[in-house]
Amino acid sequence: MVDLDDANTIRAGVFGVQDGIVSTFGLVMGVAGAQVSPEAILIAGLAGAFSGAVSMGAGEYVSVRVQHELIAARGVTDGANVHPTRAAAANAGLFVLGAAFPLAPFLALEGLAAVVVSALLSAGSLFATGALLTRLTRRPPWASGLRMLLIGGGAGVLGYLVGSLLGVAVG
Repeated sequence: MVDLDDANTIRAGVFGVQDGIVSTFGLVMGVAGAQVSPEAILIAGLAGAFSGAVSMGAGEYVSVRVQHELIAARGVTDGANVHPTRAAAANAGLFVLGAAFPLAPFLALEGLAAVVVSALLSAGSLFATGALLTRLTRRPPWASGLRMLLIGGGAGVLGYLVGSLLGVAVG
């Protein structure tokens, strides 16, 4: 059985890995769509990955602390054992891990090959993350994987379209 603190840490970790994949995928696709140099894509992706992890971890910490304060103000004891530092670490750490999937192809490839491999790795990692969660939730793996893929996959497509439009408009 999963206790409240474990459940909160898992929730924070799932949020971190999913957002790391999705936001970094959208960012690198947007920059790639603007047809800039591979170095610019890597710099943007790495900066986004680490600043995103700090932002997500800090937001997780503050939100759990506020949750504690709200619970305490109402005299409720349920939820008081959720650790903000543990949730923040899970969120930030897994954000960076998730960011590695869309970013890694740009370390070795360029152009369309990097974009395609990034899209495939991002889609596969989103699906796999959703499917793996079913070990805890008892949902069908394909349904959970597909949900994560569909919700997260749109960011890359949107990022690439916006980057392409801005690259043409600015360039």
